[in-house]
Amino acid sequence: MPGTGAERNAATSAALFTPVTTPEQGAGAKTSPPEGQSSSDDDENPSYPEVVDVESISTDLSEHRKSFADHLRHLVRRLRKTGEDDGEDFTYDFEVDQIVKSLDHFIVGYPKIAALAATDPSFLIYRKFGWLHNRLLLYLQDELVALEYKLNKLDQRTFSHDNEVKLKSRREDFNNPGLRRDTIKQIAEKLKEYDEHLLRFQKIQAIRRPTVRNQTSLYNFIHQTRGLVDSESKWIREGADLAAVAREEEHGWFNGFLEDTLHKISPRATQAIFRTNEQKIATGQERVFLISPFRLDVFLRVALTILAAVLLLLPVVILFELQPTKASQIRRNGGLQILTIFLFTLLFSASCSIFTKARRQEVFTATAAYSAVLVVFLGSTLNTYGGP
Repeated sequence: MPGTGAERNAATSAALFTPVTTPEQGAGAKTSPPEGQSSSDDDENPSYPEVVDVESISTDLSEHRKSFADHLRHLVRRLRKTGEDDGEDFTYDFEVDQIVKSLDHFIVGYPKIAALAATDPSFLIYRKFGWLHNRLLLYLQDELVALEYKLNKLDQRTFSHDNEVKLKSRREDFNNPGLRRDTIKQIAEKLKEYDEHLLRFQKIQAIRRPTVRNQTSLYNFIHQTRGLVDSESKWIREGADLAAVAREEEHGWFNGFLEDTLHKISPRATQAIFRTNEQKIATGQERVFLISPFRLDVFLRVALTILAAVLLLLPVVILFELQPTKASQIRRNGGLQILTIFLFTLLFSASCSIFTKARRQEVFTATAAYSAVLVVFLGSTLNTYGGP
């Protein structure tokens, strides 16, 4: 679960406040002080800022470039402090201490629950109120049906009285004020209201429901801390009507499965490796175990990289070892090679479906490419056979 970062790199912010010379000042030009100020060189406390050349700053910094080891140590230190990759440059050492509010500082009840949701986006769970939205839409829909019926009756009445010109000309109908114009205005206002609710409800319905794991975690926190009275805590059990506001990660469910597995193996080691200092401070004395998604994702990426290498190289090794050296081995070893390709292709396709959120056509394309590589390698090994 995410950590916001204990410290930030301030190099970019510092550069924003660096004065830059204007074209009129030119190179080597002195900045004249404001009117009424002394221009003496002996003034030790000038009342105006000195113009600094940004290029000279970058030149000075480039003269003190760090070695690769220094960059690596700084990166490790940043990861240990923040636990997340914020995409900033690691070249500078300017750091700012962050203010972290612990859950212990909030009163039990709605204040502490709101603080928990602010600590980790996985707890951003709220109701959709689908029944109320549907009830409102059905009500507005029937009002529009009634207005539609009313307008249709007016048209039929106008046609029956041989006033067809009013149905063929808006201007003629406008010059004779009647119910039709008022009805159309009512329809326009009601349609606007109906469309707004319909489109808004469409966006709400597109929000996915929270995972059982996140819903259970929030439920346990509310009931263990007795943060809400019973009559106001029932909403957390409205599973089908709940919305997870936080954006789902690429490996959302698998990250949760991996986190639970590591926590069952060794809770202390899992917290020591995957929890940031800020998350430790933010949770305070509450029994809330937060894990940095960045650290967990790095671990998962390393594991997936190793798995991808194994899935590509291991079948190649097996196919190479099964390469027939005699004519009598072609049929038997060839069958084993085809079985090897089938099994590893199946494993690769399952890995793409489980560990990624690739769509079906993307999984199919990747599987076909993987299988083609193995088949080409198999063909090349069979062509190398030249005789008994």
